[in-house]
Amino acid sequence: MEARNILVKYLIDEYFEGDFRSASDITGCSVQQLTEWADGKVQPQKQTVEYLMHKIFVPEFKVIVEYGEFDSTEEVRYQLRKLFEGYESRMGIYAFYDAFANLIYVGKATNLLDECYSAIRRDVPVRFPAGVKKAPEKRYEVVRYISAYDVGESNWIDYPKHVESLILRISKPRLNKQIGYLEKAFPQLNES
Repeated sequence: MEARNILVKYLIDEYFEGDFRSASDITGCSVQQLTEWADGKVQPQKQTVEYLMHKIFVPEFKVIVEYGEFDSTEEVRYQLRKLFEGYESRMGIYAFYDAFANLIYVGKATNLLDECYSAIRRDVPVRFPAGVKKAPEKRYEVVRYISAYDVGESNWIDYPKHVESLILRISKPRLNKQIGYLEKAFPQLNES
């Protein structure tokens, strides 16, 4: 068996517990192709093996909801549950926008529903001019649109945190107090 065939077999055994159907669902390759490569009947191209590795190791960015409408007069948790349907307990990045669709807050969550709910109910940390009679006190009073993204996971770095930090540094949303930090990739590999 060639090295590429051995590598394909290893990847399927190690990352999909030998389940060719799961490997097919993630990679987009047919079960027959994967089986023939893993059994050594057909040698996969170098680019094919690189593609398989990419699909397995590189976190995939998925849109959960973009600019989902939010009504501050309706029950908050119910609306969030509808917006995040199927992803409520997933980790990801979420964003709040005002009535003009201006980004006003970005957050990272290990549980989208619970952490977004907590964040949207916090106080508005902005001072309003003295002439403003009814300044909003809570974030949900300002938020009109919500976006959420499943940014994937990595065993080596906190990938969602890096995505959040990058967005914060570029956009500097009004309601975020911190702009996050970016770590060097794989700092443990740089140690002597």
